[in-house]
Parts: sequence; C-alpha cells; structure tokens
Amino acid sequence: MSTDLSTLTGKENFFEDFTVGDVYEHARGKTIEGLENVLITNLVLNTAQAHFNEDLAQSLEQRHRITFGGVTASIVIGLAMQDTGENAVEEVGLDQVRFRVPVLHGDTLYAFTEVVDKEDEPVDSRDHKSVGLVHFRHWGVNQRGETVFEGERRVLVKKRTYVAEGLSENEETPSAVMTRSRARKSSSEQRTANANAKVRVAKRARAKPKTVQRRKPSVTKPRRR
Repeated sequence: MSTDLSTLTGKENFFEDFTVGDVYEHARGKTIEGLENVLITNLVLNTAQAHFNEDLAQSLEQRHRITFGGVTASIVIGLAMQDTGENAVEEVGLDQVRFRVPVLHGDTLYAFTEVVDKEDEPVDSRDHKSVGLVHFRHWGVNQRGETVFEGERRVLVKKRTYVAEGLSENEETPSAVMTRSRARKSSSEQRTANANAKVRVAKRARAKPKTVQRRKPSVTKPRRR
C-alpha cells in the first residue's frame, strides 16, 4: 500500500488549478442534527439559551433552537474542503463572516466557493516552499436556497512542484535528525561502557594476588593404652 501523500488527495486542486472568478458548487450536503449543535454549544460554554433551550426557543420568532454560528461556519467550510483544502499547507485567515438566516435542526446545508484572488509569490509564505496564497469566498445555503453563511478564507496551497521538490540535500526531516542523535548518544554510551570495562580489567590485572597461607596438617598422636 502506497504511503505517498499525493495519492490521498485530489489531482486538480493544486495552486495552479484555481482561476480567479471560478465558482464551485461542492458535491455534498449536510443535515444539521440536534446533537451537533447542542454538543458543541455546551463544550465551548456558549450560554445563549436559544441554542439549547427548546422551551425558551418556542417563544422566539423561529419557534425552534438556533444552530450555533460556529457549527454552521464549520460545516459549510468543511463541505468545501475537499475542493479547496486537500492540498493546503496552512490556513492564514478567516474574516468577513456573516450569518444571514438562522439554521434550525433538520435544515440541510450546501456549500459554494468563489476564487477571489491568488498570489503566486506570497509576501509571507510561512517558510513553506513552492506554495501560493489563494483567497476564497465561501457561502452556504439551506434546502430552500436561502444564504445562511458567508465568509472569506485565505490559505497557502501547494504548487505542483511541491510534491516533487521534497527536501534539499542539506535538509533532513526531524525524525532523521532525532534518529541520528540517538545513535550518537547510544554509540557514545557504549564506548564509555567499553572503556570502563577495560579499566576494571586492567586494575584486576595489576592487583597482586593474595597470599594464601597453607595450614600444616595436624598429626593425631595415638593414645597410649
């Protein structure tokens, strides 16, 4: 089984494949479950009861709990990731976020993306090589076609040369450096142990043998009768 990361991602979502002005309608939709909304709302300690108190929500205009905006944004951007994020190396920013229409439990969301801008040579590439900056605008709609979310995202994306470039001759992966360091340490410890063993042997060789005094055998005189 191949472990080449390029076999796990798409073939047409590198930096060169994005064209300013292109619009993507992403393939999948996602129905919002109560578990997703309430669980995340409670985990992040969001105290707005309209997200988790159905009794209170019935007195509001929509008469149901409203999905937490963080959940809505995450799902819409997540639906766009297969096309816009598989070959990303680092997320740079997310801004211009707007929530247009409340999302209720049971609503189904679909995602769209527009390529707003590209930078072939980013001012700040975050020390990555062979990457470009892509500026996306994402939006999500519900099953009625109403826009529920909008946001703009900037991300560093691999160029096609990124996969083939790899490490230069003077670069090593952190694991290789660690392995070599451990090997040196182990070799040093072994040399020290061997040297100590030789010293102990030498000391034993120089030590004078102990003189063993032999006891004369005792002669038992026969008893006189």
